[in-house]
Amino acid sequence: MDRILNTRSTMYSSSLSDTDLRDALEKLFKEKKLKFIGKFKSLYEFEAYDTWTYITWYVPNMRRQMAYLKGKIIKSEKGSILNLNLKPNPVIAIFPILLISIGIIISLIALFQNEISIFGMVLIAVGIVFYLFGVFLKNRLERNFQKHLDLQKM
Repeated sequence: MDRILNTRSTMYSSSLSDTDLRDALEKLFKEKKLKFIGKFKSLYEFEAYDTWTYITWYVPNMRRQMAYLKGKIIKSEKGSILNLNLKPNPVIAIFPILLISIGIIISLIALFQNEISIFGMVLIAVGIVFYLFGVFLKNRLERNFQKHLDLQKM
């Protein structure tokens, strides 16, 4: 299911202690010229999101950023571990599923009538492009986040 909704959980190790890593993250979140914005939700849990938005106007209870990251700092013997959950915007994750499903249904209906549905194939292609766009956005946020911290993938 995570693969379909384009979510990923990743663990990174850091040589910093859990408090030092928390301080480094707080300092990083206060910088204004980064490609992501973040904040702590509790002592060792935080959220970050991409600065790109797909809707510029305010819509109540709607997530507008392109990708989201939830993280948790875990204390370890050699420093600390950072557990990250990355996902694109829910609209960008669900839209490809809907487009591909509708495209397949339209194509199957046309196939049973011995015809070819260009519209169905276009919907499938657009759905695939949107899925790949979600992968790009999720990876962009992870790379930008990882670039500013000394993290090694586990």
